[in-house]
Amino acid sequence: MTGNAEIYNAYLAGEKPPNYKTWSGIELKEFYGADDVSQKPETPGEYPFTRGIHRDMYRKRFWTRRQQSGFGAPEESNKRMKFLLKEGQTGLNLNLDVPGELGLDADHPLAEGDIGLVGTSLSTLEDAEQLFQDLPLDKISTTIILAPPSSAILMAMFLLVARKRGIPETDLIGTIMNDSFAQLVGPTLEAVERFFPIDASVRLGIDVMEYCIKHMPKWNILNINAYNMRETGINAIQEGAFSLSLVGDYIQRLLGRGLNIDDFARRIAFFSDMHIDFLEEIAKIRAMRRLWAGMLKERFGANDASCRFKTAIQTSGLQLTAQQPLNNIVRATIQTLAAVLAGTQSIHTTSYDEGYALPTEESHKLSIRIQQIIGYETGVTKTVDPLGGSYAVESLTAKLEQEIVSLMRVIEDKGGFIECFKRGWIDEEVNRARYEYARRLETGEQVVVGVNAFREEGEETKINIFRLPGDMPAKRRKYVRNYKKNRDRVKVKRALDVLLDEAKKGVNLFIPILEAVEARATLGEISDTLRQAENFKIRIG
Repeated sequence: MTGNAEIYNAYLAGEKPPNYKTWSGIELKEFYGADDVSQKPETPGEYPFTRGIHRDMYRKRFWTRRQQSGFGAPEESNKRMKFLLKEGQTGLNLNLDVPGELGLDADHPLAEGDIGLVGTSLSTLEDAEQLFQDLPLDKISTTIILAPPSSAILMAMFLLVARKRGIPETDLIGTIMNDSFAQLVGPTLEAVERFFPIDASVRLGIDVMEYCIKHMPKWNILNINAYNMRETGINAIQEGAFSLSLVGDYIQRLLGRGLNIDDFARRIAFFSDMHIDFLEEIAKIRAMRRLWAGMLKERFGANDASCRFKTAIQTSGLQLTAQQPLNNIVRATIQTLAAVLAGTQSIHTTSYDEGYALPTEESHKLSIRIQQIIGYETGVTKTVDPLGGSYAVESLTAKLEQEIVSLMRVIEDKGGFIECFKRGWIDEEVNRARYEYARRLETGEQVVVGVNAFREEGEETKINIFRLPGDMPAKRRKYVRNYKKNRDRVKVKRALDVLLDEAKKGVNLFIPILEAVEARATLGEISDTLRQAENFKIRIG
């Protein structure tokens, strides 16, 4: 392992990088010149959109500042969202807790220990009303970070909240993640395939997409979760190849329902990661824009307007350390600057206390300030794609494009992303990448300041850490139990029976789900009904 003394001796001899490779293993040249760039000059806002999806980009409008939020009871999350809006956030970004993500109510035995811990505890329509209370749903865009079946249920709740306020669904602005592969690997309570069958999850996600395509013209139907993929430890090449291969599978299924590519392609978005390898991460987004445009036009026959690669970016939480946590402010700032220079549409700057807990109000506000300083003080927003034409960036963009395409072909030869996932190949690739990531840190091949270099003996960490009220889980369990007692049980059963019958027929289930929510069925009850239709039981062993 690289120690402080070794680094100091290297300094005396003249400091230099430990190697000349990107985090993905691409060897970088000593310098780049005109001979390294073969791509013809491009214009921002024009196909294939390498330099950005709009000609004027941030000169006309900054990216959306979209910090994720969610913890505890719905009213607590609502309060935090209002705080963020007051501090300068320009879009909402919602997380549910682990039970909610997996289709479990707060009173389920498996929810114990996870209620409201890393997201909002939400089980009922009343919860949704409290979560969105006084928020202008037709004026500010809302991103809902959930996979099916929960994404369909919260989407139904969201629509019913809007209807109650008299807001037409045609006026709602936002995005539903709706990606069945939001969590590829992980502990039992994170491995979604243990809680709902993958094929049914994908089918239900397509049901929601189809409804949104036909009824919600301002709503993005799918947000490919490349971020969670990347946070498992895979590299930039794998992030690009996995996410683009997966979206191809979704598109094929939408086309199979008789939909036209130009009716929905522009309403597909990506949720990408931004690591610390500055040039590679910028080049990755540029390469993905070019590949997305080419795939849509050449493979699916889309028009140019449908070929714009829309992405939200979250700066990497994986690379934020528990050791010397204030260093994370620097890391997150560099990553945020890279996201801006890459031409993203929205940014969540991960807070410096990520290694310990959910963000405090203070750290959440600082993340917004980082974005505001970059937007207003640095000058990088005053011209479009300021790194365009850089020999190094253009060459690295082309190299990443080549490597991503190569891996996509491997995935395609194996039957596509979903088939690779079901066979366990994706899991194998992720675990191999995780091992390599850990090995590089352990050996010092990749230096991380404060972790394997520049450590201080006996150093103590002193930061404010967010803590949930200790009585919150018990209150949530009690609330859900009382909710179930004080409703028309006959009406609930009738709605769930209809949902079960429709699910067995294989028809679009969004309307039956919406009607079940309206009858006051809970998120967990609806999820259980959908599991029953598939003869599926939760696997926790």
